[in-house]
Amino acid sequence: MSHPIDDIKDDLSPDFEAAFRQLIAERLYKKGETISSMTDMRNHLFYIMSGSARVYYISGGKEHTYSFAFENEYISLSYPLLKDSDYVTTIEFLEPTLVATVSFEKIQSLMRRYDPVSIGFVLKEMFKGLMKQMSILEERILVLQTYSANEKFDWIINRYPKIFGRANLTQIASYLGMTKETLYRIRSGKYGASAQRK
Repeated sequence: MSHPIDDIKDDLSPDFEAAFRQLIAERLYKKGETISSMTDMRNHLFYIMSGSARVYYISGGKEHTYSFAFENEYISLSYPLLKDSDYVTTIEFLEPTLVATVSFEKIQSLMRRYDPVSIGFVLKEMFKGLMKQMSILEERILVLQTYSANEKFDWIINRYPKIFGRANLTQIASYLGMTKETLYRIRSGKYGASAQRK
């Protein structure tokens, strides 16, 4: 289990590290517990210390999985969706999950009190984590646009090897842009060239 500033604490002064850690709230969420965009979700960063989560939005009465996140990752949120009042965006925890949360407002407050070098180390680490999530989302767009159903299946099990033990078929199928039935057939070896898969 890691804390979001563990990788940079050696570059921080002890007083700054202590001050920053005090701003970060930790909470253990139960399986199935949610955070809705009806709260101030858009003003926070969420880092998974252990466990897993998915982000979904509802359109036309149907859930659409936007992203998954696992231990040592930030939860990727769609800020355009959060700003659109026609959509309700939700973080759902797929198992007991320990989350570290910090608000942008508190980060800004810290920036006014400490030297820019220390702040720079913190922002750099957060930026790296968020860029990783953005890279996965961009990769997913390519997968959705150009991959066959079998290739999408191969991609997700390589990207998230343990996902089938954490998310259900409906959630994963939604993320891959296919039906639950198609995903089931691929997994069971009854779909096209996937017949040799187990």
